[in-house]
Amino acid sequence: MAPSLAGTSDGAPPPGAPAVPQVPLVGAVGQDYVHTVLSSMDPQNALREIHKRGAFKDRRCEPLLRLLDQLGAKRSDTTQRVLEAAKRRLLDAVPKLSLEQLTSLLEASFAYIGLPQLQEVPLAVLGRLKPVPAAFLKQLATDKELFHDLPQNVQQEVWELDRKLLQQHALPLVERYTWETGTVLKALEMDEFVPPPPNSRERPGPRVARRIQRSGSPLLKKLVSMVGRSHAIYKGIMDLCCARLRDSESAYCGVKEAAYCSLRSQLLMALHDANIVELTSKEPVHKLAWTLDACLKDCVIDGRRLRELTHFMSTFDRQQAALAAAARKAVPKKRGREGVLDAESMGLPGRSTNAGAEPMRALADAGMVLRDPSTMQLIIHHVLRRLESLVEEQAVPSEDPDLAFLTRLLQLAVGCRAMLRQRRYSFPAADPDLLGTFYPELIGCMLEAQDVDDDYTDDGQTEAIPNLVGMLARSEVVRQVTEVFCLERVAVGDVVTARSLLATIIQALEKLSEAALVEFAPFAATLAQRLARLVSSGRLAPGQPLWTLAVDGFLLRACDTEGQVHEEVLRLLLAALPKLDTPQLAHYLQETLKHSRKSRKRTKRRHAEAEGLDKAVAMAGYETAGYTGYHSSVTADYYTGFGGGLDRRDRPKKSTGDMVKSFYQDFVKHKPGLNANNAPNLFEYLSPAADGALPS
Repeated sequence: MAPSLAGTSDGAPPPGAPAVPQVPLVGAVGQDYVHTVLSSMDPQNALREIHKRGAFKDRRCEPLLRLLDQLGAKRSDTTQRVLEAAKRRLLDAVPKLSLEQLTSLLEASFAYIGLPQLQEVPLAVLGRLKPVPAAFLKQLATDKELFHDLPQNVQQEVWELDRKLLQQHALPLVERYTWETGTVLKALEMDEFVPPPPNSRERPGPRVARRIQRSGSPLLKKLVSMVGRSHAIYKGIMDLCCARLRDSESAYCGVKEAAYCSLRSQLLMALHDANIVELTSKEPVHKLAWTLDACLKDCVIDGRRLRELTHFMSTFDRQQAALAAAARKAVPKKRGREGVLDAESMGLPGRSTNAGAEPMRALADAGMVLRDPSTMQLIIHHVLRRLESLVEEQAVPSEDPDLAFLTRLLQLAVGCRAMLRQRRYSFPAADPDLLGTFYPELIGCMLEAQDVDDDYTDDGQTEAIPNLVGMLARSEVVRQVTEVFCLERVAVGDVVTARSLLATIIQALEKLSEAALVEFAPFAATLAQRLARLVSSGRLAPGQPLWTLAVDGFLLRACDTEGQVHEEVLRLLLAALPKLDTPQLAHYLQETLKHSRKSRKRTKRRHAEAEGLDKAVAMAGYETAGYTGYHSSVTADYYTGFGGGLDRRDRPKKSTGDMVKSFYQDFVKHKPGLNANNAPNLFEYLSPAADGALPS
């Protein structure tokens, strides 16, 4: 098969011929040789020399080739057939070769891995050889096109060797997951995996089990495939999720930041589903993630699971106590040269490189698992149910150990990003202000709600709760719990308490920076959904105090947080369409366009980014999830149309741009009184000339 290097009959090259390299004339070596011969000899002699050098070594082949010439067969076709036959015989022999023989064959064939005609041989050897020598892995890492043709076990070995290359290949998948439609919807649906509150008229909507959600995510499947059974790759991807959360520019936790936490949890549980025990058994937070996943499956944290969570987290309490005791014992005896206490070297929780603090690093991972939106909402739901039990028992919140433990979990969830940034890990005790001030205020609201008579006439007056305003501005835990409690009061039709809580939230929001609004996106989306249900059932109408406070005071402004919030507000207006006159509707549409300018730009930019990530994923040889926008069939499964709204069967299954134009067109279709005079921004936005532009 190898070309002959013999020249004349005595083995010497003809006069004037270039020196013949002592390697097969294949690839670049052969091209260089042919170029040198053609440029240094006359054409006829050059061709004879090239034919002679490229001839088969076995002299018996030449008569057979001449016979085939006479039969009309081309030399190039004949040579190609011989090559294919020899290659097939070699590939058939590869599975039977020993480790030593495989290594020798790889050394002989690796130089030709870039040639399509010979590539199968070294690839077949690489697929059988484990481990692949590091020298070959380093060369494979430098060729991007070749890398994605490698067997997956070889790719994994390269990733294990080159962590930077792993993160380059994993980053498009991680980032694409944050824009995956299902992920966005889970982050914005605040009560997806919790039962409706007591006395609620709502029926729980159809829920897709978390395991089914995981198995239905192409991106999660690919990440699981990338990981395989490699602990190094798993750790590299998890560290990437932590780094993206830590380094996010937003000062507040929005949908994208929550998605990193969701991926941290869901990738671990996807490996659990695949029964990759060698990885999950070494993961410090596997037990926590598994227990919480079981709680989400049952939509409750029962007594047994609460004890399991308490037992798991007690490990950190013991480690924390041991570190503190060691620090107290060692710090007085060890000082720096200038008398400065060297606390870091004493094992205090601090830099992650410190061996004493390393066990506490898992606290940040535990916090990310708890920060998964669905998990966090379930914990908050259980906090509220515990408060209701304390009301019945006439007990004090600060004396309830279960409530204190759940509060600590929430504190850990909201504090995990600060831990990653500061490299200081701790599992703090429950905040006394939460136990001693905040929870009693909520209990007071619960008691007041019970005292409202059935014949109570709403006077329309709304007052915020003064003691809560400052706490809401200072604490994310307070904000999250208050938002869920407010949504529950809306669900049961307690508009008086709901208005009071909503007014308190709005006042607290005024004390925060404009950037904080992104944190309220899940609350805004869920509030709009619940109000739409009240409107559809006839229990709420435009102009009523709750409508005015929620829509005019909060939701219009919240349109600029996320594209899905903008959609939910438009669905609310569609549900109220029969009860809105033309001037009112024109005003609201003008305001939603005004307050959604940034969110529509972000949605367009995300659409472009998602397409770019899909290309990056495709270039990497992976399946793409396909960006379908918020109007996808996934959205339709979770957000059904309301009375007077846009039925999900009428929505486009795929949209481009800012995703909401079809909603605005539907308003014009069903309200003929809208025109360019009473809604100029609306008609400017819908005009064909405005495509790609966003009116102010």
